[in-house]
Amino acid sequence: MLDGIMIRNSQRALYENPMLWQQSPPQTVVERIRLTIDAVPDDVNTILEVGSGNGLLIKSLRDSGYDPVASDISSNALKHIHTRKRVQAEASNLPFPTDSFDLIFACELLEHIPVPIFSRVLDELARVSQKYIIITTPYQEKLSWSNARCPACGCIFNGAYHIRSFMENNIKSLFKEFKCISLREIVSILHPDRTIGFELFIRHQLASEYLYFAPSVTCPLCFSPVDKPPRRNWIGWAASGIRYLYRIFSREKTPLWYLAVFKRL
Repeated sequence: MLDGIMIRNSQRALYENPMLWQQSPPQTVVERIRLTIDAVPDDVNTILEVGSGNGLLIKSLRDSGYDPVASDISSNALKHIHTRKRVQAEASNLPFPTDSFDLIFACELLEHIPVPIFSRVLDELARVSQKYIIITTPYQEKLSWSNARCPACGCIFNGAYHIRSFMENNIKSLFKEFKCISLREIVSILHPDRTIGFELFIRHQLASEYLYFAPSVTCPLCFSPVDKPPRRNWIGWAASGIRYLYRIFSREKTPLWYLAVFKRL
C-alpha cells in the first residue's frame, strides 16, 4: 500500500522520465504485441489504447490497418507516438463520451494503478467501451522479484512501479458489465528473470542486495536515479550460485503474460 500511495503522488514525474520511453523492445515484447493484435475481434472499427507508453502497440495497430487513438498520462511518452489522435489523460478520468470506442486496450497498465483509484480506472475503461476490452498483465508476478533500493534515501520499491499482481480468478472478475471470453497465458520462455524464494530471502534479508536497476528507474520518494548495480558481497555471490544451480536443473518454461478479452454483456 505504501508503494501505491507514493507512486500515486509522484507518478506524473516518474512517467515523464524520458529514459523510460527510449528503450528498444525485446523480442518477447514484440511477440506479446503480435498476439495482442491477433486477439482483436472482427467487428472492431474504433480503438482506444489507455496507457499507450511509447506507442509500440499503436504502431503495430496502424501497420495492421487500424486508426487507433492513443492516451497516456505522460506527455513525454506521447511524443514517441505517431497516430491521428493523441490525448494526455489519466486513466481514472478519460475525456471521452460513454461508448466511444468498439475496443479499449489496457496493456501493461492495471498492474501500475494505485489502490485508491483502481476501481475508478476499471469503471472508466468499461464506460468508454461499447463492445470489448483487451488487457495484458504479467503472469502471476511476485512483486518482490523486481524490488529496487534507492541509494540516496534507502526507499525500497518495485522498480517497474507495479502495485499488484494477477491470477486467473481476479482477472475474470475485473469488469462487472463484461464477460471474459478468452484468457490465455502467452510468450512462454525458459528461465525468465525470476528467482526462488530462498535466493530472494538471502539477497534481500542477508545481503541487502536489490538487483532491479536501469537508467529509467527513479525513486518515487526522492526522485534519485537507481541506475547502477548494488555493491555485492560474498552473500550476494552465494545467492547468485543458487540461481545458477536452479537454472541448470529447472527446464520448465514459464509464461510471461496473461492476455484477456472481455465482451460487454
